[in-house]
Amino acid sequence: MRSNRLIKLVVAFGVPAAMALVLALPAPAAAEDVTFTRDVAPIFHRSCANCHKPGSIAPMSLLSYEDARPWARSIRDKVSRPDDDPERMPPWFIEKNVGIQKFKDDPSLTPDEVATIAAWVDGGAQRGDPAHMPEYNLEAEEWTIGTPDLIVRSPSMTLPGVAPDWYGRMGPAPTGLTTDRYVKAVEFREVRHLEGEAERAKEGDLNYFVVHHAVVMATPGAAADGDSDQDASAADAAEGTASVEGRYRGLFNVVWELGQNATIYPDTLGVKLPAGSGLNFDLHTHSIGTDATFSIDVAFDLHPEGYEPKYTNAATFGSLTYDLDIPGNKETVIEAMYPMDKAGLLLNFEPHLHSSGRRMCLEALYPSGYQETINCAGYNHNWVKVYHYEDDAAPLLPKGTVLKVTAWYDNTAGNPRVADPRNWKGWGSRSIDDMLFLLSRVIWLTDEEYEAEYQARSKGLTVTQNNN
Repeated sequence: MRSNRLIKLVVAFGVPAAMALVLALPAPAAAEDVTFTRDVAPIFHRSCANCHKPGSIAPMSLLSYEDARPWARSIRDKVSRPDDDPERMPPWFIEKNVGIQKFKDDPSLTPDEVATIAAWVDGGAQRGDPAHMPEYNLEAEEWTIGTPDLIVRSPSMTLPGVAPDWYGRMGPAPTGLTTDRYVKAVEFREVRHLEGEAERAKEGDLNYFVVHHAVVMATPGAAADGDSDQDASAADAAEGTASVEGRYRGLFNVVWELGQNATIYPDTLGVKLPAGSGLNFDLHTHSIGTDATFSIDVAFDLHPEGYEPKYTNAATFGSLTYDLDIPGNKETVIEAMYPMDKAGLLLNFEPHLHSSGRRMCLEALYPSGYQETINCAGYNHNWVKVYHYEDDAAPLLPKGTVLKVTAWYDNTAGNPRVADPRNWKGWGSRSIDDMLFLLSRVIWLTDEEYEAEYQARSKGLTVTQNNN
C-alpha cells in the first residue's frame, strides 16, 4: 500500500517532493492492531447486518465476534472481489470506475474498509476490547426504511412441497387507509407460518424462501372491498381503457424479488395509496421440497397527510427484447435499444436478467450524437438489486434519446446459478429461462417540464475555463 501511494505522489509532485511527503506519512496500522470490536464490527453492522442477522435471508449472522470469527477468511475473499463480481459481498454490484456513483442507501465498502477487514483476518482475527463493541438493536433495525408507518400483510397460501412453479394472484389485502396517502419508501419480506404463527427464516436455512417474485399493486375501489379479481376485471373492462388507466395512474406498483433492497422514491414523485385501497399480489412461486404456508409483509414509509407531489406519472421500460439466443456452454452478449419519444427523469438503475445473467450496462445515445455510459453493474439473480440515484444525480434525458442496454449471459458450469449449462436458453418466465428487462423507473416529462428541470440543474453548475 505504501508503494502505491509513492507512485501516486511521484506523478502528482515529482520525485523529491514525493519522497519528502512519504516520509511524513504515518505507517499503516499493523494487522495485529486491527480488532473486531473496534474496527470491524461497525462496518459489519452498517453494511452487512441487514441480511446477516438472526431471522434474515443470509445463511449466518455477523453481529457478534462469535458469529463472525469462523467465517473470517471467507469474508475477506468475498469483500475483496471486483465491484462487478456477482459473488462479491455486500451484494452491491455497481462498477465504480464508470457512470453515476451517487446512490441512496449504498451499503458498499470503501477500499479502506476492505483493507481493514483484510488486515483483521491477516492479524489473526482478534476480538479486541469488549468495551469497544458497538450495540446493535435488532428490534430498531428490523426494517432498513426505519419504523414503518404502515405494514400490510398479504393473504396466506400453502405451496405443496413438490410441484411445478406456480403463477397466480393473492389479494386484495386492505390497507386500512381512510385518506389518500403517498409512499416515500417501501420494503418487503416473505413470512412463513407454522401452526398459525408467523416466523422468520431460521439462520442457515438456505432452502427457505418460496417467492420468486411478486408484482404488488394498489387497487382502488371495488377490488379492495372484498370483490373477486374476476369481478374487478369485469368492472375494468366495462369502464374502458382510458377510464381504467385514469383510475390506476400514479398508484403504487412494485416488482419485488428475494434479496431486493428497499424501494426509495424521490420526494417529487407521488406514488399513491388511495383511501380504502387494497394490495394485490401477482405471484411466481417455486416449491422447496416441503409444504410451505407463507405470506408477504409490505412495510411503507409514508409522506405526511397533505403532501402534494410534483409528478405522478412514473413508469418502467419493461422487456427490451424477447429475441434471446443463449447457446449451451457459452458466454453470450445481447444488445437492445429503447428510443425515447418523450423526455424523462431516470430515477434508478434496475437490471433484470435471470439465472444466466452476469452483467448489464446502460448507455444513453443523445440526439446531439454524444454517447454516455450511465451505469454498469454485475448481476446475481439471488440478489436482484435496485440502484436508486440521489435526487441531484438522476439522469435527465431529452426527447429523442436512445437507451442502449448490453447484457452479458454466462450459460456455463462456471456460473453457479445455471442448473444445466448444456441446454440452450431463450426467453421465459422460469428462473432457468432468461430475460432482458430494464426495470428502471422513469418520470416522463413534457417539453415544458424538461426545460424547467434543465434550467433548475443548470443553475447549480459551475463552468471553469482552462487557459493552459
